[in-house]
Amino acid sequence: MDVHVRSDSRVTRHDSVLPNPKATPRGTRPMNKTKKHNATSSELSRWSHLPPELLDQIFALLSPSDRHRFRLICTPWRGVAKQSIPPFPLPFEPPRLLLSRSDNALSFFDLFNSKSLSYSLPDPHRRAHCFGYLAGWFFLVSDQNPSRACLFNPALVAEIPLPDLEFPIKKAILSAPPGFPNCVVAVMGRSTSSALCELAGKRWQVLDLGHDGQRFFDDIIFWRNQLCGIVNYGIVNRLRGYVNRGNVLICNFDMESRRSSLYTVQLPSQWKYSEFYLVESTGGDLLAVIKNHHKFWVYKLDQWCTTWELMEQIGDQALFLGEIRSESVPVNRFLGSGLRENSIYLTSRKFARPFGVAVVYSMEDEAMTAVPVSGQYSVLAEPVWVSPVIWP
Repeated sequence: MDVHVRSDSRVTRHDSVLPNPKATPRGTRPMNKTKKHNATSSELSRWSHLPPELLDQIFALLSPSDRHRFRLICTPWRGVAKQSIPPFPLPFEPPRLLLSRSDNALSFFDLFNSKSLSYSLPDPHRRAHCFGYLAGWFFLVSDQNPSRACLFNPALVAEIPLPDLEFPIKKAILSAPPGFPNCVVAVMGRSTSSALCELAGKRWQVLDLGHDGQRFFDDIIFWRNQLCGIVNYGIVNRLRGYVNRGNVLICNFDMESRRSSLYTVQLPSQWKYSEFYLVESTGGDLLAVIKNHHKFWVYKLDQWCTTWELMEQIGDQALFLGEIRSESVPVNRFLGSGLRENSIYLTSRKFARPFGVAVVYSMEDEAMTAVPVSGQYSVLAEPVWVSPVIWP
């Protein structure tokens, strides 16, 4: 994509973006072979001395794959890329399914092209388990030491150590990608309350959800800088299931004072033996998705955060749900990919035959069908939806 700079410093995009070190500058004579090396070095030197303000504008217009190439041009360009963190991730493909294999390798499976890419984490993360993902960063827990956790970015080969975990976890989420101000990590315990930690923090701050520690979460999400969770009181009745499930707790937590304010929004009905998921819609609304047997219900929190509205259809978006990660995707950005609008993609290692590890549910037809997943994978680790995103 050629980049043309006008006198008013505006940048317009065309077909190609990165300078070609082998290209001849316009208006110059053809060079002979003896001068080719010196001329190429001189041209690269001119590109490397472009004003940082201009490079920052160029970088903001690039696709994620071009941003990765941008970083490889020269040291000044790489410095601009590191400082120009975009305000939100830019997925360039629909989410892929991260699967663990029996040989401790990972497999990224593309549902829409039926292709699988194998990848092995470097030591000492080769045998680690993934409990969360955001913008290229994986929340990993050591297999040999279940209390040892870190954030790891395979593309950047970067690691951020975290304080030792105080209890077994089921899921981990980030309020923002590392590098953003006030980035907070939250973990959800398997049968205990949740905890928060800043990236520079030395210990986890356990949330006090009341009810003498008998209240915990079925799912959590960061929404509008607040931690939201589906509440489970832990009271089990053999005939009625979990009788106190279905409340959504919204928590404002101050990391400095360690104080939190809580308020609850009751879902319309109590559900027996149901699965609950929280996800943010493409329009920024908080959605609560309930799966009961082979049917899904989607509720949207109203603008006053007081009641839930049942959504018969979810429109031009697809929801990707899972025990570890959920997200919404605008289908119109991926025309021709095979991604189905007004649909819910769900992954779980607990599906009974013949569904495998992934299904798709049509909100219009109210029908659930299996999504074929080829290749070898282990059912001992929970599948994770990941978006192919490259960050500087």
